[in-house]
Amino acid sequence: MEESREYDRGRCETRQCSIIEAGTALLEETRERWPHLKTIVRVEATGVTDCKESKETRYCISDRDGCDAAYYNALVGGHRSIENHLHWHLDVTFGKDQSRARRGYAPENLSTIRKPALQTIKEHNDKLSLKKGGQGGI
Repeated sequence: MEESREYDRGRCETRQCSIIEAGTALLEETRERWPHLKTIVRVEATGVTDCKESKETRYCISDRDGCDAAYYNALVGGHRSIENHLHWHLDVTFGKDQSRARRGYAPENLSTIRKPALQTIKEHNDKLSLKKGGQGGI
């Protein structure tokens, strides 16, 4: 078992990561359907923000053999960082939190447009591509 702690914007998260060999934990019929599955990763995360505590357990699967819990714990932390960065840009660059589109399919349609648009903007090589603050447009 591997434990790590992260502090970011007033949130403290503790992650305990453990790995299970899929060959010993799964039924034979499941192993047959997933022949390349080697490892099941269990991550128990406890987050504390403003005296509120949240707990969640996530499971991941891997086709890699021989990696330790620290390796997978670092991957989970890196994924969270990428996800937080994406949501920050959606909020700041496109003003997502200020959007009034909340009925019908409008939120889903705008989400479908915003993410590829953000990727296109990021790939543009000038320094003015991403809005760094203020009100967004889409």
